[in-house]
Amino acid sequence: WDPKALTALSDEEVIFKEQNSKLYYLKYKIEGSEEFVSVATTRPETILGDTAICVHPEDERYSHLKGKNVIIPVIGRVIPVIFDEYVDREFGTGALKITPAHDVNDYALGLKYRLDSIDIFNDNGTLNEHGLQYSGMDRFDCRKQISKDIEEAGLMLKVEDYVNKVGCSERTDAVIEPKLSVQWFLKMQDISKEALRVVEEDEVKFHPAKFKITYRHWM
Repeated sequence: WDPKALTALSDEEVIFKEQNSKLYYLKYKIEGSEEFVSVATTRPETILGDTAICVHPEDERYSHLKGKNVIIPVIGRVIPVIFDEYVDREFGTGALKITPAHDVNDYALGLKYRLDSIDIFNDNGTLNEHGLQYSGMDRFDCRKQISKDIEEAGLMLKVEDYVNKVGCSERTDAVIEPKLSVQWFLKMQDISKEALRVVEEDEVKFHPAKFKITYRHWM
């Protein structure tokens, strides 16, 4: 989703650019305990849409968390710990926050484990009503504020400099947002026959005329 052009984009229209980012290590307290699970993320604002924490089933560091829940920092919502081999044990802390509405891979895990999808963004990249106290803020302003609030709550373990590739819209250069939206699909097999006929019979004409050949190929 392009929050500036307010339109869905194809993968072909997303340009990945290297950026100097931050990797935030957040503390998710284990429910009913003073212990916590540390999770690394470049997007702390998306914790508002978290619906699980995922760890690798063979990661011994987290075997004691089977059947346990954790508490999202600052937000206070309780979410389950799930186990799936999708998680890379070597990246960050080996624990992954799952935000199905705003990450393609998380969405697949959400379907697999029947997790809620909480869309936290308006079409223009500001926080919607699911943004709670950050509702109405721009996503990047929210990132700064929520990081500050997490730190003040004593739930930020550390922050590291991190170079990553960020998807930007080819049209507007805005940072794209993986976002659930209603998509429409056309049954081209039927439509293309009539669309080809009107051009072949010159009811519709192309200027310059050579594009009739290209169009015929497309149809």
